[in-house]
Amino acid sequence: MKMSNEEALLSPCRARELLADLQLADKWTTLILYGLLEGPLRFNEIRRRIDGVSQKMLSQSLRGLERNGLVARAVMDTAPVTVEYSLTPLGRTLDVLVRTMFDWIGAHEEELLRAQADYDARQGDGPRPSVHAHGLMIRR
Repeated sequence: MKMSNEEALLSPCRARELLADLQLADKWTTLILYGLLEGPLRFNEIRRRIDGVSQKMLSQSLRGLERNGLVARAVMDTAPVTVEYSLTPLGRTLDVLVRTMFDWIGAHEEELLRAQADYDARQGDGPRPSVHAHGLMIRR
């Protein structure tokens, strides 16, 4: 018996568990994936490119991406040891999705910021901190 979309969302299932494990909507995960689209990067390169990410959060996010088969970790036999991260073939399948999401954000940035400001004004609490307030971005 096939479930409706609503039933699938409300019942425990493998897809729901995987969606939670993947954390694709997490800002750090998404920014890391976006950064790795252009090619492999070392840990500190990723950290420098993503404003505001702590070493702990970057490590946790990279481990999660590696666990889910989206990112590969390669240890280079150099002095000092170099660790490089790259998208796996499975991770590369997210290319269009990630680029589309960033393109959409870029195309609608002003509308989104205006909507946030309008909402905050209606709530009377003043502006709420957002990604923009922290200057989070990925540098190319």
